[in-house]
Amino acid sequence: MSNPLGLAKSNTRLWTVGALVPSLVILTFLLALSIYYYRSWKRLAHIPGPSIAHISIIWLLRHAWNGRLTPCLIEAGEKYGPLARIGPNLLLCSDAEELRCILGVRSGYTKGPAYDAGRVTDGDPHVASERDPVKHKELRAKMGPAYSLDVQPAIDRQVSKLIGLINSKYTSVQSTIPKTGLQPPGLGRFMDFSQKMRFYTFDLIGDFAFGEPFGFLHSDEDVRGLIQIGDLSMRMVTAAGLVPWLVKMKSKWPFSHFLPKQGDKVGFGILFDFARDLVDRRTAVEATPMNDMMQAFIRSGMTKDQLMQQVYIHMIAGTEASANWASMIMLCLLTCPPAYMALQREIDAASACGDLSSPIATDSEARTLPYLDSVLREALRLHPPSTAPSKLSPQKGGQSTTTLSGFTVPAGTQVGANIPGILRSQEVFGPDAGCFCPERWLKVADGDEDRLNRMKSTLDLAFGAGKFQCLGKAIAWMQVRKLYVELLRNFDFSIVNTHKPLHVEWLAIVKLHDFNVRITRRETVKAKNASA
Repeated sequence: MSNPLGLAKSNTRLWTVGALVPSLVILTFLLALSIYYYRSWKRLAHIPGPSIAHISIIWLLRHAWNGRLTPCLIEAGEKYGPLARIGPNLLLCSDAEELRCILGVRSGYTKGPAYDAGRVTDGDPHVASERDPVKHKELRAKMGPAYSLDVQPAIDRQVSKLIGLINSKYTSVQSTIPKTGLQPPGLGRFMDFSQKMRFYTFDLIGDFAFGEPFGFLHSDEDVRGLIQIGDLSMRMVTAAGLVPWLVKMKSKWPFSHFLPKQGDKVGFGILFDFARDLVDRRTAVEATPMNDMMQAFIRSGMTKDQLMQQVYIHMIAGTEASANWASMIMLCLLTCPPAYMALQREIDAASACGDLSSPIATDSEARTLPYLDSVLREALRLHPPSTAPSKLSPQKGGQSTTTLSGFTVPAGTQVGANIPGILRSQEVFGPDAGCFCPERWLKVADGDEDRLNRMKSTLDLAFGAGKFQCLGKAIAWMQVRKLYVELLRNFDFSIVNTHKPLHVEWLAIVKLHDFNVRITRRETVKAKNASA
């Protein structure tokens, strides 16, 4: 009987040891996790920020996923000061002077891993996602000549098409009220202004960059679902930018099987096929050279993969930023009637004096309108089209720390740019910096040139600066400047839903929807070059 009892005791001891092993593994894991989080917290614990942001990116990710990235950044800058911690290894810089140093040509800062989220394929990165400083500089040099081309004829063509579309489909019919002779704005017809701005910028990019417009304004619809592709992907791109390891996961099994690929009939597969077909046609031996950006890119020696990346970056980023700016200009004007009327009076007066050509004013003529310039600046200041923190990390090869806004920052720390917060600085723009007031630019221009220059240089940060400045900055200004001269010269606009004029999602790139407006045709003033 003793032998069975001995076996039982042995089995009991083995069972006890076996039961402890999982517990020890869990305890070891929890201990390692605690040490990791403590070290992560300790590293930047001296920099203020939301408590949860010191140990997790969840705080920022939640705001971004819910489409509140811009308000989140503005509030963080106001509450925590010029440098705030908004993630375990992510700081938010709200100091314009520090940001200029970070973005400067000779700065030791480089693009952080968040930029990988902007890569559309696993091939060569485009200029926005290229993280290697040397390759980034080389790629910008190759792209430079393309941005010196004259794009004004293309802008004229697409503005004319937009005016024609509005005239033919969206101008309201006015009717006289019996016994009064009054003519109220016609009811029934309205237009999604934000959608048409996207159609305009897409066709404009197609015209001057790729040789022909995509056909959005001609068909008045989302051609091939290209706009929908960007809308569906932007939330995930925003999340991946805040959690960079998600980008690495996409190429791993089993996630790699779900990635879009050429030949897909939906989503990015359509964009891949379009880019491949375009590049193949333009680089074929029998292809006729054209005077557009794509030809300039080809002459610069770009590879086919690099050319495809140019298609992606222009269609996704180049179109959306300008369309958002154009849409928010109209929102600002319609919610501030004195500014709307002042701008329209300025355009009418210039047109009556023969200072504006017809049917489309030249850019040099549009530049002579000071109130127009002030309106465009003020709308851009309050509503920058891109809101994601542009992460830039100090190089690890030099000093182990750097100083930002009086704080010591370890090498390898990600630093985001609080562009929305900087552009609402009361120190730079005055105590009413949160309000739409185009006159602020005119008042300063009359008296304090130094302050005006500071305001302009701060606003320019919306386009980046130094080695990270947007190459299409001048084109963006031209296309909205010329557009608004013709919109307000030809039409009157009013908001359909005054309680909620539009739907906004502040993601990495702002998404606007349902900005419905009523439009009535105006009796335009004859201009020079107009037919008698």
